[in-house]
Amino acid sequence: MKINTINFEKQNGRPIYLQLYEKLRDDMLAGYLKKNDQLPSIRKCEKQLKISKTSVERAYEQLLMEGYIVSIPQKGYFVDVDEEHRMLRKQLVERPYEVNTQKVRYDFRSQTMDKDAFDMSLWKKYLKEVLDMEQDITTYGDAQGEYALRLALGRYAYSMRGVFSTPERMLIGASFQSLLYILCGYLKEPIIGMEESGFLQAEQVFSDYGYPVIKLDMHPEGVSIEELIEKHINVLYINAGSMGSDHQPLQSKKRKELLAWAKAYHALIIEDDHNGELRYHSRPTPCMQGYDMEKHVLYIGSFSKLLLPALRISYLVMNQEMLEVYEKDHYGPSASKIEQLALARYISDGHLERHVKRLKKRYEYKCHYMMELLHRYLPDVDVYLEEAGLQLILRFPFSIDGKALIEACKKQQILCNMNAQKDLVLSFAGIHEEEMEEAVQTIVSIWKQVDKRI
Repeated sequence: MKINTINFEKQNGRPIYLQLYEKLRDDMLAGYLKKNDQLPSIRKCEKQLKISKTSVERAYEQLLMEGYIVSIPQKGYFVDVDEEHRMLRKQLVERPYEVNTQKVRYDFRSQTMDKDAFDMSLWKKYLKEVLDMEQDITTYGDAQGEYALRLALGRYAYSMRGVFSTPERMLIGASFQSLLYILCGYLKEPIIGMEESGFLQAEQVFSDYGYPVIKLDMHPEGVSIEELIEKHINVLYINAGSMGSDHQPLQSKKRKELLAWAKAYHALIIEDDHNGELRYHSRPTPCMQGYDMEKHVLYIGSFSKLLLPALRISYLVMNQEMLEVYEKDHYGPSASKIEQLALARYISDGHLERHVKRLKKRYEYKCHYMMELLHRYLPDVDVYLEEAGLQLILRFPFSIDGKALIEACKKQQILCNMNAQKDLVLSFAGIHEEEMEEAVQTIVSIWKQVDKRI
């Protein structure tokens, strides 16, 4: 059908072309203008609507660019939105930024962090500097990670965690999992061992590769060497910041035992040391990789609790054998080049080290305060600190209905989790100090309501 007139009324304060564009777009989405309907010509619109030719041209150009209309030479402009696409476009226009609108009163999950602890304005400054580097950001990134970041990370990791690495042996990825996928391609007939507490994201990768994962008993000091030998483990995954039933950092004695085992049995150790530099309660201990003279340790670090969880950058330190295999493969970059270059400058200027020092003081206070509150309101419950995770493990002296507790908390707009051992896990990272006592009191009150013993 040929459309002869457009019902359009100008309004003050907004560009005319934008008003015309939105009017025509909305009529198409409402179904008044249908596919193959012919719009009035530019000259006809100019005369009828008493607006400039430029305004009509700009409105039509916008509709063309977004795929609402097509231009057929010698014929004119036609609507190009069929019913299926009309409904889809309508949803996108009406709900362009719709997200999960669940209201959260207190978030005790480990995915959160203290939003006031990060200097966002400083980070924006570095991002702006990189965005101005047009020549650099209009090219593909280095598959192994930007050299400037690998160089800065090498110095930082050595200074903060005792990691030995050259930029050539470092691999940058968008997340721990993306690096683990690459690492798994290097493993040959692995029998993977990890503590019973597990790590779901790592287990998912191993499962995707079809690799067997054997859960190891949890002892106060960590995994048993005898069990590793008995179960023929040849790849051990460990979370260096939380080992054993007490969730403590890896101790020097156990580190030496594991390195001796790896050497004797030609095994590999995947050392997950995410946020390992964030020690505010225990004495800092260097990572295992720095003591690995035989190159049996593959080290992975990240910044999920140091900077922003949304900043998806992790790094893997490869041994020489893995590097030689990696260099023969054809991987592409997975982490944002812009964020990599910004982080390289941020680290090189010393901001990350200063930021970690500030975080230690902040989290030390929050940790001790929440532990004090839990001991006060739950005196019979054992509380363990998982330091790198910024969370407390609550081990009840009796069985609790974890599922019922979590569901009851969710109804009160409180989010929390249970671990594999059915312990309640509460992170203090995202709870403000002034809200902490009320938050603890509330979750204790909810637990008492669902506890059938009371």
